Parts: sequence; C-alpha cells; structure tokens
Amino acid sequence: MGNYSFFDYTSKPTYLKYVTAFLLVTVVTVLKICLFSTVGGETPFLLYFAVIIFITRYYGSWPAIFASVLTSISISYFFLSPQNGFRLSPNEALQIIFFLGECFFLASLSFLQDRASEKLDEHRKVFQILVEKSSDCIMMLKLDGEIVYNSPSVAGVTGYSADDLRGKQLWSLLLPEEITNVKEKFYQIASHPEKSIQFLHQLKHKNGHVIWIDSTIINLMEEPLVKCLVLNFSNVTDRVVRERQMEDFIGIASHELKTPLTSLKAYTQVLEMRMKKENNATSTILVNKIDKQINRVMGMIFNLLDVTKLQSGIMNLNVSDFDFNDLVYEIVEGIQGSCDKHQIVTDLGPSAVIHGDRERIGQVVTNLISNAIKYSPDASSVSVTTAVEDSTLKIFVTDYGIGIPENEIRSVFGRFYRVQSVRESFQGLGLGLFISSQIVERHGGEMGVISKVNEGSTFWFSLPL
Repeated sequence: MGNYSFFDYTSKPTYLKYVTAFLLVTVVTVLKICLFSTVGGETPFLLYFAVIIFITRYYGSWPAIFASVLTSISISYFFLSPQNGFRLSPNEALQIIFFLGECFFLASLSFLQDRASEKLDEHRKVFQILVEKSSDCIMMLKLDGEIVYNSPSVAGVTGYSADDLRGKQLWSLLLPEEITNVKEKFYQIASHPEKSIQFLHQLKHKNGHVIWIDSTIINLMEEPLVKCLVLNFSNVTDRVVRERQMEDFIGIASHELKTPLTSLKAYTQVLEMRMKKENNATSTILVNKIDKQINRVMGMIFNLLDVTKLQSGIMNLNVSDFDFNDLVYEIVEGIQGSCDKHQIVTDLGPSAVIHGDRERIGQVVTNLISNAIKYSPDASSVSVTTAVEDSTLKIFVTDYGIGIPENEIRSVFGRFYRVQSVRESFQGLGLGLFISSQIVERHGGEMGVISKVNEGSTFWFSLPL
C-alpha cells in the first residue's frame, strides 16, 4: 500500500477511505444496538455526528458524504420507530433531512478547506522553488544581524555554505571599512517596519577575494510568518569593474582632449579678432562656425568630466546664499542674446534666496532652457516660471516641441540616455539631464518632467529654502 500516516488522508488509497468510513459507521451502529436497551433511542444522531466529524477531518469530504448517507440508512432502519423498517413519520423524515444537511455542510466546509490547503501548498512549493533556484541571494536576519536563513544561491556568490553561516552575524562577511556604513543602514531600516533601502557595498568571499554586492534590506519584523529583516543581494562585481574602467577612461580622455581644445579656442578667438580688423566678413563667418563647434565639443567634454566627478564623489559644491530670480534673469539674458528664433518668456514669482552652489544651479537652469529651445525647432517661444510653495522653490521650463513618449519619461534622467525619436535628428551625449538631476539631488531637491508627444514638455526642479 505504500507509506502513509493513518491520519493523513491525502496519502491513503481512495478505496481505503471509504472502507474505513463504512467500518466506523458499522462499529457505531453495532455499539448503539448493544446499548439500545440501556440508553434508549432518544438521541439516535449524537454518536454518529462524532463519526462524521472525524471522517470529514481525516478522510475528506466525499467519504464523509458516503458515511452520512450510510448513517441515515442505519438510523432509519435500526433506531427510528418502528425499528427494523423504513416507514418514517414526517417528523422523523425531517430529522433525517436535517441530519444530512448538517453533514453535507460539514463536508462542503472540509472540501473548501482542502482546496484552500492545496492551493496554499502549491504557492508554498512555487515560492520555495523560486527562492532555491533564483540567482539572487536571500538572507533572513535577526535584529542583531545574526543570519537565521540563507538561500542556496548564497553559497554560489559568497563561497560560504549554510553550515558556515549558521549563527554568524552579517558583519563577519564585510570588509572592516564597510561595517559602519552597512550597520547604519541596517539599523535605520530595523526601526521602520515595512521599509526598505538599497545600497552598494563590498563583501569578503570565502576564498579571500572581494566582491561587489548590490543589496536591498526590507524590514519584515511585523510579518507573523517572517519576523526578520530580509536581505536580498546579487553579485555585481563585473558591472562595477566595467563602470569604473569606463569612468577612468572618460576622465583621462576628457582631460587629454580639454587641453588642446582650450588652445584651439584661444587661437580661434585671436583669428576672429584679426578677421574683424581686416573687415573680412566671409572669413569671420567661417571662424564663428569653427568657434561654435569648438564650444559644442568643449561642452561635451565638460559634461564627461562632470559625470566622472559625480561617479567618484569628488564634485564639490561651493555653497553660498544668492537670489534665485537674479540668476534666472542673468541666464535668460545670456541665452536670449544668441537666440533669434525663440522668445524666452519669464514669469517669475517672489524673489527667493537659495543656499547652494550658484554656478551649478545655473548650469541646471541653462541646460533646461537650452534643451527647451533645442527640442522645439518649430515653436517660437519657451517659458520659464518660478513659484514658492511651503518653503520650497520650484522652477518650470516649458517648451512646445516634440515631447517625450510616456514609456521613456522615467528614463530621461539616466546617464547617456537619449529619447529614441531624437537620436538621429539632434546631437548630444545624453548627459545633461543626468548631471542636472544629480546636482539638484545634492542640493536636497527633486527633478521631474511632464510631457506629451507633439505637444511639448515641462521640466521642473525644486529646491528647499
């Protein structure tokens, strides 16, 4: 028959469930017949209810229904007047009907419970498979950092088996210089149920080498079935190494290109002044075009240098107090002087003093206005609006140009990202918005965009006052 538990009906052969139900009803019937002369027939259903409940609980709904019908036949024949016959009065027939109804109700509850239990088991098995087969690593941690569970993939990433990690604290896997930073994030989340935080850090592999880990900690201490902090992480060493190599290359290349271009620009300016003195209009126009292209390339180089500084954390902010409206007017005047096709319309709110890096904030405003002009070639104006709300300054730069598809809006602030529809029509590296958003974030602000294709875009950012 195989191995199965007597009380685990899911492991029993089907026929055995019905045979057991038949035997239990038969035993109870014989017992009641033997005791009939002593206890009488006032409660013919009482003992059978216990049998039905037992069968429902341990054998399932269909054997319980079978036992209910069999019980009804036994009671009708042996215990209802007249005995040894099936001639029932209306009242007795009603009792049998009520008894069957109650039994069927119990069986249906058991059926629903069985279905729910099966689904729960299926979900549990699916979840277990996902956890065990996932390339992402999962650790469950106590509030003191002790590891209470780690998924099989942890061994593949860290080299430590489940036995190696049992009872250890997370800190034992970290580099000494990383412990304080990771502990700070860990305890920050530990005090905020349901919150999570993502961060990049290093971890010691069992064989001694260092790997880069992208981790997310979520606080599930208030989840009754978990009651742990859950650490989800993956090995991103290859990605980090490639990014560092790329940043090094960009930094070196940018510095090497910057020096000759600076000299070339100086020569161009000297040449332009000479052409003007000689009143050579044709040559002056050509020199101006050369100068514009040099400025464009130098702008790209400065953007690459800014990205390198941001990624390496060496972009310093020269903080001071300044009037934001004065800065905007200054930038608008400078751009408008070299832009004949677009009118820059300003609607600035009350004057506000900002505590920040004036040059870097100006870089953000310049980038947004320049982009508004660049990506609305058929429009005649762009608008710049400021407002102060709840101790926060907001600036909105609106164009009436090509707009951004909805599915690309979330990506426009990414490094080197350019909207698909403009890649061939407009030149650029896709760094301006990334740098701008990083500068705003370093000032404690936010940046966003509202856009619709063929209707235009409104880029905005906010700064605390």
